[in-house]
Amino acid sequence: MNKGKENNFKPVNKIYDSSDYEKNNQESKGLADTHEQVSDSYMVGDMMTHDPSNQDKG
Repeated sequence: MNKGKENNFKPVNKIYDSSDYEKNNQESKGLADTHEQVSDSYMVGDMMTHDPSNQDKG
């Protein structure tokens, strides 16, 4: 790590809440964005694994 840069990392002790989409602070926006990305990835993966055309024919 560069000695000239200050470490501004502060862990957030917070969990996602649906109201995070409406809040205007960095932690809430980050949690809302991450929640949306994980949810989207889960749904795409779920669709891929349950689609018979994607099943291993063995």
